[in-house]
Amino acid sequence: MYHPNVDEISGSVCLDVINQTWSPMFDLTNVFEVFLPQLLLYPNPSDPLNGEAAALMMRDRTAYEQRVKEYCQKYAKPEDVGAVPEEKSSDDELSEAEYDSDDEAMAGPVDP
Repeated sequence: MYHPNVDEISGSVCLDVINQTWSPMFDLTNVFEVFLPQLLLYPNPSDPLNGEAAALMMRDRTAYEQRVKEYCQKYAKPEDVGAVPEEKSSDDELSEAEYDSDDEAMAGPVDP
């Protein structure tokens, strides 16, 4: 992501509420629904993790916006939007027959 407050290599985010002023009153919902969207919409080039993006944004806003568009075209693929990779849980990996037989093996036979 090409953004002044996001490290391009590690993906680290420069967000004061996470890095310095964390409090129990903030929960993950606040972070993902309020703080991160605000940071992405309103970059703070005076406290950058990506110095190049911050400098370009302050020097030439049009060139910065063009670079952001280039990154979106290159890295943000429409087919990936909203896509969640399917992962099997450990329960899904066992068939019903295997699941039942494992229970019996662990517990032993039922007393008559």
